[in-house]
Amino acid sequence: MRKVILMLLITIPVFAIAQSSSKDTVIRIQLDHSKYDKHKKKASTEQNIIKFSPIGFLTGAFPIYYERVVNDFFTVQTGVGFTNRNYLRSIIQQASENDGIKFNYPWDVNAPITDLTEDSYFFEYRSAAPGYMFTIQPRLYFESDAPDGAYLGISYDFYRYNFNTPQMRYDSNYSFNYTQRGGKLLKEHENISDLMATFGYHDVYDHLSIDYSIGMGIRNVRGVKYFYAIEDYGNPQITPIEGFADYKQTTFNFNLGIKVGYHF
Repeated sequence: MRKVILMLLITIPVFAIAQSSSKDTVIRIQLDHSKYDKHKKKASTEQNIIKFSPIGFLTGAFPIYYERVVNDFFTVQTGVGFTNRNYLRSIIQQASENDGIKFNYPWDVNAPITDLTEDSYFFEYRSAAPGYMFTIQPRLYFESDAPDGAYLGISYDFYRYNFNTPQMRYDSNYSFNYTQRGGKLLKEHENISDLMATFGYHDVYDHLSIDYSIGMGIRNVRGVKYFYAIEDYGNPQITPIEGFADYKQTTFNFNLGIKVGYHF
């Protein structure tokens, strides 16, 4: 009898501890689950996100983006900012030697006249100046949990790039008698319009968001470039032709993007 009582005295505390441990586990699971629900609810009820692009310097674009939730599956993102030197376009245009750009010079293209100034997007003498940009992109999220998850967007982006280039002048020390060094600075510009279809994924955390995207579309380019041309390199007596030529280009555009944001 004493052995039975002793076994009961040992078993009851163990059972009580096990029950207590089981309850703690249930409570912990419930607390963790409520924390998760709170996070998701918090993310879905905050309607605004401010973002920036940490790799914008590659294209010389420095915008601030604002995304606003319209309903559970639809948002609109807008952005404004300034532009400077577009390193990526400069690399592409120099590698292709400006292939595809059509300059509207005031002379017959078959005439023996050559523009002596620096080609577009070459920066030996030319320098970049501040410009501006804006963008708008409606977004459709595949799950009814905007702005979290995968989305499809259609965007229109406009970029204005400004340049300063020195005017050509006569220099007897230069091999062709004309040089672009030392002249007064003249203004050039280029307008880029992109119409893009974008697929992306938006990770939304407590207050931080990370937006990954890939886009494809059509790019239209219109610009104005300074020119200085003569018919014969070696004859300084020939009056040069000087002015500004407009140009245009239409090309396929591909874009990879990442944006970091704060939502509230």
